[in-house]
Amino acid sequence: MIVYHPAFDLYNCIFRMLQLMNYSKEEVIHFDKIRIWDFYLTFPNLVQDISFPADLRKLKNSVFKVKRNPYEDIPDQRQIFERMKPYQLSAMKSLASYGFIDSELLSENKIKRTEKEIPIDLLSKLNDLSNQNGNVIKLVTSDLVDLPLFGQKGWKARTGLLNFKYDPR
Repeated sequence: MIVYHPAFDLYNCIFRMLQLMNYSKEEVIHFDKIRIWDFYLTFPNLVQDISFPADLRKLKNSVFKVKRNPYEDIPDQRQIFERMKPYQLSAMKSLASYGFIDSELLSENKIKRTEKEIPIDLLSKLNDLSNQNGNVIKLVTSDLVDLPLFGQKGWKARTGLLNFKYDPR
């Protein structure tokens, strides 16, 4: 049986990455951080599993209070997250080849948008996607985005998607 899922579609991943970069407040984003954001953009019902800081729990309870659908549960989130990595890396390399992100910084696992304008047709489609995934976009543009990637209080630890035990302190 063939089953399609946008998590494993390169072109869908390119759209998601452009969308995340378009709405992010950060000028330079670590590759692992945008991977985490992409995971939650793909699986928005799993945002409830993130450990929010105490001062942002109101955000979690008000914006991300969604009734769980048992058919959307993922038994091993880390495994799916790792299976998405080649698609995410290919998407970033594609964006770099088209000049939308800095290819030199990409080799350092950092993502930075260039001055190249996104075509208007593509930009309108990105905005349409934003309306569908508004809650996750709110997450990326909220105060939660200021959390570090590394350490016990960073994105890696709060999501459980990446190991943080050996992160620099």
